[in-house]
Amino acid sequence: MESIMLPIMTAALAFGGLLVGGTVGITARSMMTHQMYSLYAFCGGMLAGLLTFELIPETLSEYEMTGLFLGGSMGILLMVLLHMHFHHSHNQEGREGEAWRSFLFLSLAIYIHNVPTGVAFGISMKNFDTAIPFLFAAVIHHIPEGLALAIPFLFTRFHIVYFLLTITLLSLVLGVGTVLGSVLRSDHIHLNGVLMGLAIGTLGYVTVNEMLLKAQKKMSVFSFFLLAGGGFILMLLYIENFILH
Repeated sequence: MESIMLPIMTAALAFGGLLVGGTVGITARSMMTHQMYSLYAFCGGMLAGLLTFELIPETLSEYEMTGLFLGGSMGILLMVLLHMHFHHSHNQEGREGEAWRSFLFLSLAIYIHNVPTGVAFGISMKNFDTAIPFLFAAVIHHIPEGLALAIPFLFTRFHIVYFLLTITLLSLVLGVGTVLGSVLRSDHIHLNGVLMGLAIGTLGYVTVNEMLLKAQKKMSVFSFFLLAGGGFILMLLYIENFILH
């Protein structure tokens, strides 16, 4: 029974974290109605902090560099090819098209990230007692991701139900990954390192190209560094006080 309940609880709590982050994003959007690029700078800074202080160091400590480099290169190449496709297909896309593309790319990056994360959860969670820290992490890790997802989505014309469907899918992917991890032996998941590299490459591309560079081109230097730096430092404090503990 526990083997069934743990993945379900992981997916449910991940959904809760994404929903909390999305709610924060909705609040920020209502307070800064016309500040799309300011919000991009702040969220880009947060994602950069998540990569710098949590994802990259943790991944380097767990997996071999070769797999990470291979996966990261594949992730960046995948996003470049997708970017080229969208650019040629939507030359006059405007701000709404930019926001929709950023949302899609970020969703894909989190989707890829949730697969190896779920596998790692499944390997580590043997029963409810040992699972508690990982269940807590399922919530904490997904709050900033939910916030980052909500910001570009809210600058599109799509109904909020599409956002809810997206975070539901992302949560289910984490749950499925947890099931896979529970039936795999830890010495049989070298592919997990490649997947983590793929996740870092895709998320890094979205952070730089879809968030920070777009904001930097539309904002003053001072405003950009103030907001991006604020998001970066906020994520450092968030990781130190919640994720690491």
